[in-house]
Amino acid sequence: MKKAASCLSLAALAALAASCASYEAAPIDLPAETAAWRERSAAAAGTRAALSFADAKTIGLILSPELNRARAQLAKSRDVEKESGWWEDPSLSLSVKRVLNTGAQPWAYSPGFALTVPVTGLPALAEEAAAHYAEADFWTLAQAETDFSAALAETWTDYAVAEKKREIIDAYLKKLLEEKTRLEKLCAAGEVSAAELQKENDRFNATAGEKRDVEMTLAALRAEIAQKIGLAPETAAALKFSADLPRDVPAPVPSPTAEQLAALPKIRASLAAYDASETALKTEIRRQYPELSLSPSYEVDGNDEFADSLTLGVGFSLPLWNRNRLGVASAKGDREIARTETLLLWQDQFHALRRLEREQEIAQTHCRAQAERSRGFAERTKKIYAEIDAGETSPAALSEAAQQNFSAALDYWNALGDYLKARIRILAMTVESAPPETAAARER
Repeated sequence: MKKAASCLSLAALAALAASCASYEAAPIDLPAETAAWRERSAAAAGTRAALSFADAKTIGLILSPELNRARAQLAKSRDVEKESGWWEDPSLSLSVKRVLNTGAQPWAYSPGFALTVPVTGLPALAEEAAAHYAEADFWTLAQAETDFSAALAETWTDYAVAEKKREIIDAYLKKLLEEKTRLEKLCAAGEVSAAELQKENDRFNATAGEKRDVEMTLAALRAEIAQKIGLAPETAAALKFSADLPRDVPAPVPSPTAEQLAALPKIRASLAAYDASETALKTEIRRQYPELSLSPSYEVDGNDEFADSLTLGVGFSLPLWNRNRLGVASAKGDREIARTETLLLWQDQFHALRRLEREQEIAQTHCRAQAERSRGFAERTKKIYAEIDAGETSPAALSEAAQQNFSAALDYWNALGDYLKARIRILAMTVESAPPETAAARER
């Protein structure tokens, strides 16, 4: 019987050991990770010859490194939430006593069992705190998705403006080359001075330099977009970005209301973090009070079964002078810090909104002024072309007008890009709820 009991005890211990978590090494294989990254990028790009903004946003919401980092943090918080609230594990003990100067059987055995009963409710508070932290990480991910979409839209706008400027520069360079060739012939015939020809050459060289700068800007923006959306450079290099700009100056976007600002994911994340600090303070206050410890034991006397005894031990701490004063003081300070940070973040939204409203207003005024200026120079250039055909003006006047028209066109597209980006920043603050991508992920 005793042998069977021993085998049963060993089997129980083996089962407990098998149920414990085990360590599995997960080394990073850089070549394999790189190959998988390129494969994911190629699969995301598919058979597209050109990548639109909507396509880039869809790919980025899946592959973006920053978003995946936030998702990893959320996954960790949810795992912690799922495993929170457990009681402390019980403990088993075995005491062996040898009685000296006694009969034939000097040994006595006392198996024991100890269990702490959380009468203060600490496991429930731990589960509540973990839920608040998981909620904060959820809204942090939602804010990261909003920030990603806005940042990608701004970079895409910069790329579209640079593409438009390159088109204008290419067209202007073509005209400059034709004009330079014509002036060279006129200079050789003595009809145009060398100074006028040199001025045209300088204008051509300066414009060629502008084209080089724009092409470098385009290359940098392509690399930035590829990095933002998580595509491998090789995949991004094979894609053409389809970036368009509106023909006219769009209307300004309305400012978000206070209710919409309160719905911002960053505000919700901060409020959830504050709730977690509240729960942490309640936890530290509960730690002042004693937990109930039960420790029953049974002593087996080897000589006389009627001498066996059963003991029940009950224990608890006395909150006399310590009373977890340090933990309570630290938790109170953390709660006050979380409260201050939440209120400051809330106030910052109003300052940011006022700044963005002013930026949008200034950018819109400047954009409309540049549009009028560009139209004026375009009409003037057409008029000078007509005067040239009638022999009423000189080629130098045409070159000067074309230069002014070219500069005005570049200034307009720069101004339009600034205005569009100002609108994007205000739209990023107008969030009714979590983005659909995050909400769907939470439901799953």
